[in-house]
Amino acid sequence: MYAAIKRTYCILHSNYLPEFVMASPFKLHIDSGIALYVGRNIQTKLHTHHAVEIVIAFNKPFLISRNGSEFEKSDCSIIAADLAHQFEGQDDFYIFLYFDAELQLAQQLEQKLKLNKDGIIHYFGEEIETARKDFILCFQSDSFDENTAISIIQNLLLAVTGEAPENNGTETRITEAIQLIQSSLHSEISLENIASAVFLSESRFAHLFKEQIGIPFRRYVLWCRMQAALKAVLEGKSFTEAAYEGGFADLAHLSRTFTHMFGVSPSDVLKQ
Repeated sequence: MYAAIKRTYCILHSNYLPEFVMASPFKLHIDSGIALYVGRNIQTKLHTHHAVEIVIAFNKPFLISRNGSEFEKSDCSIIAADLAHQFEGQDDFYIFLYFDAELQLAQQLEQKLKLNKDGIIHYFGEEIETARKDFILCFQSDSFDENTAISIIQNLLLAVTGEAPENNGTETRITEAIQLIQSSLHSEISLENIASAVFLSESRFAHLFKEQIGIPFRRYVLWCRMQAALKAVLEGKSFTEAAYEGGFADLAHLSRTFTHMFGVSPSDVLKQ
C-alpha cells in the first residue's frame, strides 16, 4: 500500500522551488509521482500542471482562482489535474501536495471527490485540521522524520477518500510506454517510436494513451521532462544543465514550459 509514496526521497533547506515566490527556505519530498512541499509568501500566475494538488494553510487562509480574476478564500483546497488556477498566499507557510494524475491514488481522489466536475473543492473538516497540525509539527521540528511525513500523507488520503488506494489499473502497454518515456528523456521521443515499441499503431496508441493517462502524449512527455529538469536544479545544477537533463531543446524551451506549468518564470524563482 502507498508504494508510490514510500519511493519518495527528501531534499531539505534549499532556497527556491518552481511555481512559488518565497522569502525563506522550504522543505520538500519529491519523486516521479508525488511531491510534498512547504514554503511561504507564495504568489503564482494562472498555470496548469498534470497533477492533483492539495493545498493546506498553516495559519492564514489563501486565495485561489480558476480564471485569474475571481478568487475564493480557503484553508484547504483540492485541485483537479490539468485545471488552470492561480494562488495568492499571505505571509505564512503553506503545504502543497502533488500527485501525478496517472497514479491510481490521484485517480481515486478525482473520482471520489468528483474533481472532474467541480475542479476545485474546499475542505474545512476535522481530517484536514488533523493533517495541518501534524504537518506543522513535522516541519517545525529540528529533526525531520521522513517516515512521519509519509504517514501524514497516508492518513490524509485515507481521511479524504475514505479508502486506501487500489492497485494501478493502467493498461500494461501504456505502463510500458511510460517507462520508456521516463528512461529516454535525454533523447528525442516520438509517438511513432513509442507506439512501435509497445506494438500499437500510432492512432491506437495516441487514443489509448490519452484515455488512460488523461492528457495527450506530447503534453505528458513535457511534464516528465519538467520533473527531470526540476530534480536537476534541486541537485544544484544550472538551468542549462537542467534543460539537458530534461531533454529540452534549449534553455528557452525549458523556460517557456516552466512558466506555463508553474505560473512564474524560472529566472524569478531559481536565481543562480
